[in-house]
Amino acid sequence: MVKPIERILRSGNFGPWDRPDITGLDPLPGGVNPSGHRAWGNDSYLFFPNFMILIWAPGWYLTYHYWPTAYNQHVFEGTLYFVPPKNAAERLRHELAAVTFKEFALQDCNTLEATQTMLESRAVRDFPLNDQEILIRHLPRARHARGDHS
Repeated sequence: MVKPIERILRSGNFGPWDRPDITGLDPLPGGVNPSGHRAWGNDSYLFFPNFMILIWAPGWYLTYHYWPTAYNQHVFEGTLYFVPPKNAAERLRHELAAVTFKEFALQDCNTLEATQTMLESRAVRDFPLNDQEILIRHLPRARHARGDHS
């Protein structure tokens, strides 16, 4: 559902609707939207263990940092990056995207809370890891080697 303010400012939960006027965005650089599909929305890259970047169309991106504070807690930081605005309307588009971003980030972060709740319940005994999580497979060995058996 598009809210009236989103129609007026042409922005919202998924960022400004209009592509910024900067050279080098056609095609997008660095393997972003490799198919060149016109309906492309975003590409997401995770850098183990705690950094993620989401590159959005048209022409903005955001980053997440996950900072562990205990075995079952973390601080979640999200930062949005836009092309500098040329006028007040563009600045308002950025601000609307930033204030509605909270809803989007809470959805992304909720998966971490749900996974932790599942692990602590012990209802599931085995938790398969995929290739993106390969480094975590070495954690038990590293902890054992330094005498940490918790």
